[in-house]
Amino acid sequence: MLRIERVLPQDILTLQRVVEETYLPYFRYLWHDEGTAYLAYINNVEVLEQHLAKPQHHYYFARLEDDTIAGYLKLIFEAPIPDTPFSNAVSLDKIYLTEAAKGKGIGKLLMDFADEQVQITKAEYMWLRVMDSNAYNLDFYVKNGYKILYKRWLELPNIKEEYRGIFTMIKRLA
Repeated sequence: MLRIERVLPQDILTLQRVVEETYLPYFRYLWHDEGTAYLAYINNVEVLEQHLAKPQHHYYFARLEDDTIAGYLKLIFEAPIPDTPFSNAVSLDKIYLTEAAKGKGIGKLLMDFADEQVQITKAEYMWLRVMDSNAYNLDFYVKNGYKILYKRWLELPNIKEEYRGIFTMIKRLA
């Protein structure tokens, strides 16, 4: 059984640990410094506190029966898709699993949960970004109803040139 629960401000240190545990194993290959600087930027307490304080930013933990955190999800409500006319949208900003949780259907459960949360808001679209080099996740998103909208190039320090491509994907909600 999986419990999906909202992350609260008092959970910030746990969130910080989970972000690190779920990001580096999958994405250190993107970076010249193995993701150290990027992770320090996105995963510092001040940034996470700012996000948790915003009413549009919702983080959720995926907890197993033994209370282990298998991953997390972040939705940003009222998030128009950049450079498009799609304004009534929600961003599926993050969905990360631990290595132990991968391939066990937990990602699908989190995607279904995200769909439910977004449908409550009456948003028309949900969107996300995925690295073009990440074939496993790209396939997962396509299977969950997302289509590629456009591709951009990331201009981030320390990212390897060959991994700068990122797709913006969209899903129209019923």
